[in-house]
Amino acid sequence: MAMVAIALTSVAVTGLLFARAVDSELTDFSARDLRFSAANAAEMAAAVYLEAGGWSERSVRALRTVAHARGDEVAFLGPHERPVPGSPAPAAPGGVRAAVLVGGVRVCTVIAMRAHHGSVDGAVRRLDRRLRSQVDDVLLQAGVLAGLVALLVALAVALRMARPLHRLTEVARRMEAGEIEARATGSGGSREMAGLARTMDRLAAALRRQDELRRATAADVTHELRSALVGVFARVELLQDALGRDQQAVLAQMAGDARRLHRLVDDVDRLAEAQGPGLLMHRRPIALDAIVRARVDACGDLSRARSIALSRRVAPAWVRGDPDRLSQVLENLLANALRYTDPGGRVCVRLDVRGREAAIEVADSGIGIAPEHLGRIFDRFWRAPAAHERTAEGSGVGLALVSELVLAHGGRVEVSSRPGRGSCFTVLLPLADAPSARGPAAVTARPAIRRLRDELERVGA
Repeated sequence: MAMVAIALTSVAVTGLLFARAVDSELTDFSARDLRFSAANAAEMAAAVYLEAGGWSERSVRALRTVAHARGDEVAFLGPHERPVPGSPAPAAPGGVRAAVLVGGVRVCTVIAMRAHHGSVDGAVRRLDRRLRSQVDDVLLQAGVLAGLVALLVALAVALRMARPLHRLTEVARRMEAGEIEARATGSGGSREMAGLARTMDRLAAALRRQDELRRATAADVTHELRSALVGVFARVELLQDALGRDQQAVLAQMAGDARRLHRLVDDVDRLAEAQGPGLLMHRRPIALDAIVRARVDACGDLSRARSIALSRRVAPAWVRGDPDRLSQVLENLLANALRYTDPGGRVCVRLDVRGREAAIEVADSGIGIAPEHLGRIFDRFWRAPAAHERTAEGSGVGLALVSELVLAHGGRVEVSSRPGRGSCFTVLLPLADAPSARGPAAVTARPAIRRLRDELERVGA
């Protein structure tokens, strides 16, 4: 229907423009014909004047009769713009003027106009009616033909679009029913249809990856829970059988297994929260340097207990974020660095500004990560083989949580590592403007008080 309407509108607009062009041409034709009549009347009047030796009412009436037969009215004005004998005054202002010259001297002026002013008479009127009738017939035929052609084209386009749409709808129904292996490409259709089919295939691929990840996550969680429970049951049986082992040692091992289960449950809970971190954050302008100092200081006892040198180099930087979530990011990165660094090693934390971003680097001299494993370190519940061999602690959720939370803050995480030489994790966050000094005192006073307290603790005050 839209195409038919467009076709008929086009025909109507074309007809209107054509009619206006015809009217313009007819008007020009009438004006040229009137100028010809005035010139012809002037020549005849000059001949009559020369033959009669002046004007006579009879000769003037004869000239007017000849002009009237052509559908024109003429008036003859003398030198002082007064009608000559036998000629009335012009019926209306305007008309076409022509000079009557006798021997090079103007003896009179002829004013020619149509017998009925404002219309086209005689042959012109008949020509106008005939042309308009023909134009109307042609426009009617063109309108009917254009409507039929537009209808046929619309039907062809609709059929061409309907078949691919039906196929894509069927693929979508199959996906809804759980057949995520279905393919939409190859359904045919226009370029837009092909693009929609490719989008549906990418959606199906994403669903397959999510399903594989869900299955792998469930398998990993089940494995971890089963391993911990097996240890608990084994030690319970040892206590029940009283095999002579130290019961305190067995209870300590059971407590360790229970703590491991507790950590696993916490990790799963945190991972569930990280599915939608934007809904769980309360972002505001914060001093990132204060958070970095606080988390590094909190890990001081653990680093000293493991004989690992922990240092920091912090520059002022403000970002817009959730302080608790950013503290969690630093805590996980520091925990990983300390866990996989041998005694006598070092961990260095740096905060600086790079362009419009704040960069947090956590570098260690630990076991490092093999190049083939760098692409998977942010996968949930995945741990490198070297990490499994080194310690049973950890569930592979920490770095996945770091990636989710940093992404929710509009940032990104980069990592570089060399096996046996250590790793460096870099968190990049968009900078924010510091609160105005004229704002609430607590906004700027708290970081300053915290830095003062750090300095006093450092000097032993």
